[in-house]
Amino acid sequence: MLSPACSISIRDNIQVLHIDNAFASAQVALFGAHMLSFQPKSDLRERFWLSKAAKLDGVQAIRGGVPLCWPWFGDHQIKQIEPDNKDFPSHGYVRTQLWNIVKTLDTPKGTEVTLSPTTTQGAGFKGEAQLQLIITIGQHCSMQLVTSNIGSAHFEYRCALHSYFAISDIRTISLQGITGDYRDKTQDMQTFKTPSPYEFNAETDRVHLCQASNVTIVDKQLHTVIGSNGHDSLVVWNPWQDKSISMNDMEDEGYLTMVCVETAITQGEILAPGQSHVLTQIVY
Repeated sequence: MLSPACSISIRDNIQVLHIDNAFASAQVALFGAHMLSFQPKSDLRERFWLSKAAKLDGVQAIRGGVPLCWPWFGDHQIKQIEPDNKDFPSHGYVRTQLWNIVKTLDTPKGTEVTLSPTTTQGAGFKGEAQLQLIITIGQHCSMQLVTSNIGSAHFEYRCALHSYFAISDIRTISLQGITGDYRDKTQDMQTFKTPSPYEFNAETDRVHLCQASNVTIVDKQLHTVIGSNGHDSLVVWNPWQDKSISMNDMEDEGYLTMVCVETAITQGEILAPGQSHVLTQIVY
């Protein structure tokens, strides 16, 4: 039974949960528990970017919005030993699963939605885990990825809320709030100092070993604030033109109007039996 603020529709080949309350409207694909849209009614400005060429076929991971990476981030570690191994999908396997609605609840502050995947078991991960995504749509959009160890042995995992944010032009925006060193995936994971000002003029794929609680996208007069908690890293990504052209689910100029600022665990989180961990991103 859905709460009054919630409804379901079919978009192409996937089910979409719509949330429309006094504070905001939002859309979540049940395929991958994938946030597609968040628009506060205070300014009606879409916060997330969704590729116009995104595949909504229930097979391929959706390009844009907020993909969920779990139980690994990026390539599986086996790729270091077997570079040609294709058995383990990039960013794990829950972003291409059908998720179930556990609960929807309307409160004076917004609407809370709890989702869980069909299974947490899969090749490349041996833990016994329970996984939930708790989304709260109010004046802000809160996403909490909750991992619990329900087995009898420790396990290690990595994860991310891989958010794509809508911007006017990647060449004119900047980021504020990220400091320290980063590892550059475009330069063999060499370590560099975070630039200031933080601007973009080429392909960017950086793992910032920074636990900043707030990062701001400065886009002319508009500011999008991204709050994070429970993370060990922030990942910043823009594919730039050549990679945009090479992707079958991204328009050639799509890179101009998006930037990923991802709340992530890239260094690994170990959970003992009975322990839980919450990775949180709040979009203002």
